[in-house]
Amino acid sequence: MSSISDSPAIDMVAGKRLQRCSLLLVLSGPSGVGKTTVTNALVSAGWQGYVCVTVTTRRPREGEIDGVHYHFRTTQQFQEMAHAGELLEHAEVHGNWYGVPASPVREHLAAGHDVILTIDPQGAQTIRGRTRGAIFVFLAPETLDELVERVNSRGLDTPEQRALRMLNAEREMAQLPQYDYVIVNRRDQLSETLEQFKAILLAEHCRVEPRCPEV
Repeated sequence: MSSISDSPAIDMVAGKRLQRCSLLLVLSGPSGVGKTTVTNALVSAGWQGYVCVTVTTRRPREGEIDGVHYHFRTTQQFQEMAHAGELLEHAEVHGNWYGVPASPVREHLAAGHDVILTIDPQGAQTIRGRTRGAIFVFLAPETLDELVERVNSRGLDTPEQRALRMLNAEREMAQLPQYDYVIVNRRDQLSETLEQFKAILLAEHCRVEPRCPEV
């Protein structure tokens, strides 16, 4: 597959001027389905866009770095950001607050960079109502039983937290028809998932009438 980081600089085709736009992609799906793994693989493959770093009140896990994996904030700091309008969306998920900082998203889009938001379906629903021209991709597990195995294998949650995640996952899967694309992230098939995601990026850049995001 050809590179997705360098779209051809074509301004005119058969006398028609083509509009070029950055892409705003919302990669969403149940917790534990592999959203971060997919975006990390995309960046490692040479993609030159921006993956938005989420703000959260969750405590850092071992190995997580502030500003790289998340922007870790206290509940008071998070609320101050929300009240100041610094978040595109925010929601309480599994007992913690998560939000998308607005400024870096707008800055990267204005600079001509594609932007990916990796957020849960609740956050995606908010983004859908507050922006225009975003592209929504649902990352789904092959089965809910497989998702249970993935979450359990991480060993990061209490039994109560795992049960809440699974309950939420069933509700989140019901939102799939609201998305533009779906990718099934099969176990040990990351390369297949990545190629499908790259294909979506390439197809969207080839649209005659592009979806130009308004944030």
